[in-house]
Amino acid sequence: MKLTKQEIQFIDNYLIKNEVKYWDVRLELLDHIVSAVEDKMTNEGVSFNEALLEVHHKFGNRIRNGYTYRFDFNKGLFIDNKGFKKFTLKKQKEIRRKHWNTYWRTFLPFVFSFRFLMEFLVLGLFTFIGYQYSIKSGLLVLISGVIISEFTKLFYGGLKKFKSKSLNIQMAVASSLLMTQIPFWIMMLFNYHYEGVESKPYYILFVIFTLLVIMSRHGLNNYISIYRTYKERFALLMS
Repeated sequence: MKLTKQEIQFIDNYLIKNEVKYWDVRLELLDHIVSAVEDKMTNEGVSFNEALLEVHHKFGNRIRNGYTYRFDFNKGLFIDNKGFKKFTLKKQKEIRRKHWNTYWRTFLPFVFSFRFLMEFLVLGLFTFIGYQYSIKSGLLVLISGVIISEFTKLFYGGLKKFKSKSLNIQMAVASSLLMTQIPFWIMMLFNYHYEGVESKPYYILFVIFTLLVIMSRHGLNNYISIYRTYKERFALLMS
């Protein structure tokens, strides 16, 4: 038995009231719940209210202060949302693993792409020019490459409302704040380790920061791909 548009809208509102704040998570839950409710209504002959309450309980939303409110539709739906919180945490782990796998699967094709090689060549040229003034100037150019990539990721599409409400987008940008700090920690550790050394091996920093630039730039490329994917899905959802 297919649900009506009003019943589907009711389920969506019920998920919002149960604090499922990410639209992409809510959309996935909505699909699961609608299918499960339709199956119960068709196969077990129960009402919409009974089917939804049973599905709600099966997600792990069952008890509060010793009561399940099994037979009270309104209290039963909104008294507990632990199951949805656990579902969101599970999705975070799945998304993190998915993004990580995608990152490494696309790493080499990106690094050897013409566009990135040209960008890398330009950055290398500016690094060389900076190095002619001083070693620190050359390092600063490389560090700027990392900072620019990460801050672009942080602010890319920042005015779009859906960005902050998408778990996939949030997970894709989560590492940026850490990456912006890593170059400074590396510099501090390097200076601490080689304190008092007259001729410091700065080539180590150039190698490390070059690797960070490559990883950070590929991270930005992945983020833009994820952003565009979920921007399109959100547009379809709103249409």
